[in-house]
Amino acid sequence: MENQLPVGRQRPSVLFFSTYVSCESGASYAMRETMRNAAASGIRPLVVIPDSVDSRDMFRSAEFDVVYLKIERPRRTRSVWIHGRWAANSLATFLSLRRLIRQRNVDLVHCNEITDLLAGMAAKSCGIPCICHLRTDRPPQPYRELLLSILRHIAGSIIVTSKATAAWVNRDGKDLAQRTRLIYERAFDMHAYDLPACGTAFRRELGIQRDEILVLLVSKLVTPKGHEYFISAAEKVREVSRRVRFVIVGGPVPGHEEEAAAIHHLAEKLTPAPALQFAGPRPDLPAVYAASDIVVHCPIYPDPYPTVVLLAMAAGKPVIGSASGGIPEQIEHDRTGVMIPPNNTEALARAILELSHDPAKRKSLASEGRRWVRENFTPETQRRMLAGLYAHLLAASLRKKNRGAHGAPTTEALLEARNHIDA
Repeated sequence: MENQLPVGRQRPSVLFFSTYVSCESGASYAMRETMRNAAASGIRPLVVIPDSVDSRDMFRSAEFDVVYLKIERPRRTRSVWIHGRWAANSLATFLSLRRLIRQRNVDLVHCNEITDLLAGMAAKSCGIPCICHLRTDRPPQPYRELLLSILRHIAGSIIVTSKATAAWVNRDGKDLAQRTRLIYERAFDMHAYDLPACGTAFRRELGIQRDEILVLLVSKLVTPKGHEYFISAAEKVREVSRRVRFVIVGGPVPGHEEEAAAIHHLAEKLTPAPALQFAGPRPDLPAVYAASDIVVHCPIYPDPYPTVVLLAMAAGKPVIGSASGGIPEQIEHDRTGVMIPPNNTEALARAILELSHDPAKRKSLASEGRRWVRENFTPETQRRMLAGLYAHLLAASLRKKNRGAHGAPTTEALLEARNHIDA
């Protein structure tokens, strides 16, 4: 019965909350796919997000029951004025969340990231369960201890997106281990990569010839994503082979414009165009991946479970990834991709050169990676795991309420269920 969603007169309502939505954020796409899978499993999703252009583009009211609020994301700064403004906005958001929970008869709250715990506090104050998604690497102290302390008090369950994330949570918050559930991320629509895509127009746009090898990095222009190593490796590769071209797809992040400028400056110094080009953020990623011959992801931090690796595999492209964070759970070395030591320019350049001269290996890695991602990242897998987790928390919440009302637990809440999903 733990995989059945307990319902009364209507489907359970789950409020999804995020303080940040961006068309370049994997976490935003992950929330969107999670909501779609939750709806397919018998849940009524309600999404509460910041009122922004990206929010209205990604979460359209025609598809989702959505509430747009004026929400400020916490920032690392010493400015007392900024902290004061954030505190005032947070209080207003907290009160709005409480009001929505009561008005919409919300049964459970799902926080999209560890920085979204305000919704968990609202859930706790209203006596309903909360799930928190951890889509982040290990936060620095003292933030980490503060966030874990809040999780202890509000989270009925914690979803981690990789074994690497689970490891630091269980190490730093051992008492949270029993509440931790591993559900691998599925932050994209697989159907977009089932359709044949043509990369000819993208290559023509950048002046890349058919016989040239295109090496691609898709990432926001921020330092942790490892652009420095990609650019430095490009310089070394170009010393050996002029038939290899490099492209970075992604744009600057608000508040991090200086990092983006530094990345551009380094590229102009070491590998100026047309050897390495910036294509900016692109809405046509299937075509961008289709145009590439090799895809690289080389973050300088332990990326929990990067979507870009899975996207490249889904598109049938060979991937070179750093052996850190959740990437080793995505890539089996020399079978579904190539693993290199993190923060190692020489190793990255060597891997690019080897693949650029070995079309048979590129084809084999692409084929195996594509097969692996399609076997392991079906929407049914996440849907089943989410339904089981929601059912467990909702049933426990109903038993607790019944115990408080009648002095003893009841099983009536579990007798009526719909959308049964096999374990």
